[in-house]
Amino acid sequence: MVTPHLPPYQAANALLPHVLGQELEKRGHGVSFLTFKTSDPERPRTAYINRRTRFRVTRVPQLLEALETRRKARPLLDRADIAHVHSNTWMNQVAARAAVRLGKPYVLTHYGTEIWHHDGRNHAFRTLNQNARHTTFYSAGLLARARELDVPIREASVVYPAVDLLFSPLAIAERNAVRAPLLSSGELLLFNVKRLHPLADHATLLRAFALLDPTPAKLRLVIAGSGDERAGLESLAKELGISSRVRFLGLVPNQDVAKLHAAADLFVLSSRLEATPTVVLEALACGTRVVSTDNPGGLELGALFPDDLLIVPRENPQALADGIAAALRENRRISERTSRVIDERFSLRGLVDRYCEIYEKALP
Repeated sequence: MVTPHLPPYQAANALLPHVLGQELEKRGHGVSFLTFKTSDPERPRTAYINRRTRFRVTRVPQLLEALETRRKARPLLDRADIAHVHSNTWMNQVAARAAVRLGKPYVLTHYGTEIWHHDGRNHAFRTLNQNARHTTFYSAGLLARARELDVPIREASVVYPAVDLLFSPLAIAERNAVRAPLLSSGELLLFNVKRLHPLADHATLLRAFALLDPTPAKLRLVIAGSGDERAGLESLAKELGISSRVRFLGLVPNQDVAKLHAAADLFVLSSRLEATPTVVLEALACGTRVVSTDNPGGLELGALFPDDLLIVPRENPQALADGIAAALRENRRISERTSRVIDERFSLRGLVDRYCEIYEKALP
């Protein structure tokens, strides 16, 4: 697995390699990782590439990272039958080229950003796709966009993210226990979990929350996730007069995210851009209905879950506020149909089965 991130980061390109690796090992396969070094504790069977932050305006840091990648990827690739390259970074491109030189096939997975922002002309990116035995996409919208840009792909398929088994409804007593430290009596809980990044557009979420009428029921907004936007968002909440009703939790372990999803009355996604928003799937798996903006992934999931996923225009606080108010008026858990679709189309077992099929087909 070649991936720019590994958990605890709450992002698709961190969680899928980690979860997939765990499940493959349970089935008796050997899995190793090549990733960028962070301050987190080192993991077994993992080689780390140091990010050089000094002199980044020159090509010297990239050259040093490329040399280190070639050196550390070689022993991993020597032992591997196949490589799985997750997303597109300088490290990923170098590791993919090393695999080709060693005659090792690789599978490539796209999550979103590398396709949405591709201009169709980047030679290194095109080569990365062209040499992959199979390319998987996190959503049908991503695959359509890649074809629109004429990205050279040998074989492609859509493999939706799986929902981890820890994301499931809670019994009433457990749900109340999670809600107790966050809410006063009679309050409703709105929940969001995303990295605090401009594309997540938490500013629109805060502005929408400020527009909601607190008279029918008192509302509290809880936001989990870390990022450089936090200070600005906290200032905006204060400016809007809602800071006493908004709580920023920072980075939260996945098991606690699952409990918060199940405890919430509504999950709200304000993102400008998503491929397949796993947080939406996780909320639904926990029994919680969702209001999402009309980002590409939100629209795609909206067609799959019409009962419990309300879509509103993005970057529009009033539309988001209206959608939240409409969903709260129903104030119910998800339908049986939604639960069935989650089980049938987004199971961890199904995801691992699909990747095992892809790996087998990609082998020489």
